[in-house]
Amino acid sequence: MASIDYNQVTDGAAHQPAIGPVQPEVSDLVGIARRGWLFIVAGMTFGLVCALVASSTMPPVYKASSRIVFEKTLPRYMQTNKVSNEPIIDDYDTLGQTYVISSESILLQVIRSLSLANDPNFVGGKDSQTLGSRVRGLFGNITEAFGYPKPVESKLDDPEKIALGNLVRDLSVSREDVASVISVAFSSNDPARAAAIVNAIVDCYVNDTIASKMKSTAVAGKVVQERAEELKQQAKDAERAVLEYKMANNLVGTGTTTLSGEQLATLQTHMTNARVAMAEAKARMERIAKDPDASALFAPDNELISRMRSELLDLSVRAKDIEGRVGKDHLAVVKVHKRMEEVREAIATEQKRVAGTFGKNYELARAQYDELSAAMSRTMGEEGANGDAKARMRELESAAETLRSLYNQTLQQFSQMNRVDAQPAFTPDFRVLMRASPPTQTESSKKRWLILAGGSMIGLLLGAAFVLARNFPFGVFRTAQQVTHATGLTCVVLPELPGADEQASLRTGEYALNWPYSRFSQTLRSIWATINIAQRETGSKVVCVVSSSPGEGKTTVAINLAAHFGLHSNTRVLVIDADFHRQSLTNRVAPDATIGFIEALEEPRALAKFIVRKERLNMDVLPCPASERLANAAELLGTKEMEQLIEVARESYDLVIIEAPPMAAVVDYKMIARHCSGFVFVIEWGKTSQRLVRECLSDASVLLDRVHCVVLNKVDPTALRSIEHYKGNGFQNYYTDQKRV
Repeated sequence: MASIDYNQVTDGAAHQPAIGPVQPEVSDLVGIARRGWLFIVAGMTFGLVCALVASSTMPPVYKASSRIVFEKTLPRYMQTNKVSNEPIIDDYDTLGQTYVISSESILLQVIRSLSLANDPNFVGGKDSQTLGSRVRGLFGNITEAFGYPKPVESKLDDPEKIALGNLVRDLSVSREDVASVISVAFSSNDPARAAAIVNAIVDCYVNDTIASKMKSTAVAGKVVQERAEELKQQAKDAERAVLEYKMANNLVGTGTTTLSGEQLATLQTHMTNARVAMAEAKARMERIAKDPDASALFAPDNELISRMRSELLDLSVRAKDIEGRVGKDHLAVVKVHKRMEEVREAIATEQKRVAGTFGKNYELARAQYDELSAAMSRTMGEEGANGDAKARMRELESAAETLRSLYNQTLQQFSQMNRVDAQPAFTPDFRVLMRASPPTQTESSKKRWLILAGGSMIGLLLGAAFVLARNFPFGVFRTAQQVTHATGLTCVVLPELPGADEQASLRTGEYALNWPYSRFSQTLRSIWATINIAQRETGSKVVCVVSSSPGEGKTTVAINLAAHFGLHSNTRVLVIDADFHRQSLTNRVAPDATIGFIEALEEPRALAKFIVRKERLNMDVLPCPASERLANAAELLGTKEMEQLIEVARESYDLVIIEAPPMAAVVDYKMIARHCSGFVFVIEWGKTSQRLVRECLSDASVLLDRVHCVVLNKVDPTALRSIEHYKGNGFQNYYTDQKRV
């Protein structure tokens, strides 16, 4: 092979995109925090001061609570034994009961029973001011001092509505750690009022539940009675319709079967037996026709044949005996042999006669089968003539039976409900575990330390967020704008696909075929458009897909890009696996290949016989099935044979896509670069170091003016949506991942 000049692939270019400075690494976070400690301390101090102000202005608040447990043991027992017909509240319904307890109907009863609407301390007055009212007053005074009109507070004229709002604001109804227990709590400045309100809410809920059950039982009984009368009349009408239809159509028979139906079943049995007999006779006849001697198998008890075979055996023994004494030419031996021939002819004649009887038996069986078939056809015609009538009759009978069954069930249910209604007692599904008592400890004292700790933590986080916002610490690429700023190259984004089916189709290049309207496929179209424009302007035919380090997804990009060209255009596409070190493309697309790139370098003009055709993707693949890693990979890529191979590929295909090894790992890409008119550079989102990308592009600066685009690969869809939030929901929802059928 020819020698390689590594310097010929590193000559300078006339124009190169600018490579921007490297963004700070994540390891610089410590230094950033050291420089911005003042903002962090200031944020923590501000949060602590706000928490102190809020906790010092909080009025004392007392919280009284009561617990209700829902038990279905007693109501279920009463239902099972037909003592009660009340509905049971299951576990999943207890959450709904929390909304019933805090409903307006229950709370209004509490307000009226305790006269809360007439209590100035509860509905509010001139002397009663809360923390919110004080803050609003302070804000109004400040705005008025600056010359702005003071905000007008809305006033409600209905004291009951004001009381309801205050009650809902301070009321808390929630489930405990046990799903069947509900806690009812109320917070107030007066501990006695808090306990009284909680107990009143529980009492009103109990009374309302009992009244609701009584009303529901009465309504249900009336509905069941009306339904029973309706079903009774419908059952009578249906039975009358069945009788009238039978009389009108002369339908007779036993049970659900008519007379013609019974005859049809009998004929079916006889016809089956006749078909079997005819098949047996036909088999004997065909066997005898092929082998006349086989008649003995079907007639082993024929007396005449048995006698003649016995005589033939005796003559054979006799002939051997005489022949042994006087010789085979003696007259007696000749006579015996002549007699043996006569016996054989007689046996053959008898066998032919027996074979003839098999043919007659077959004809007789066939005639019997034809007669039964004709009789069955006549019977089926008679049965078919009454088919519609019988179907209608069965439909009417089924409807009548269903209505009668429903009527009996409804009548039984109504009878049980009448027995239950005779017992006026209704029991609720719950009982009160603990009634509220006036609390002795305020809620504000419990929350003070929590407020201080929460305020300090929030201030600390705000200060740290401010420092991080001022210093962009990420040393990896997360947006296309970062890539463009760092490299000066156009960048497109390929999202990561979370589904197993999508990942499998992505690895084999079938994703664009299965999901043509996804964002991944649209991005491939964008790359295709860029390469297509370059082809029209410069006649570019050879494109190399490369990355800075392994595992960034260049194999996936190369396969799917080639598949997109092959599927959505008339371009003849060839994909070359030029990675002698890992052969990822070969393992995915052509795992069974035994010859490929290495053999093609030995015979460049015979490229076609090393190609693997992928009909579904409409593209060709030149695999690289190397059994072990090659130490002289760069030398192979820099030979004249490689140049001839690329020239043959240019002549045979409209587009050649080469997957090269990683730039930072080996120098193979330098040998491939001189044969390529364009490059697609792949970067993994959130993992590839900006410094590594800059070093690779600086080392290969001669390639920058030939890079069609940079692909930011494996972008997290959730993070991408957050990054592109400024584009609006219309842009995010424009793509669809629906699989094409």
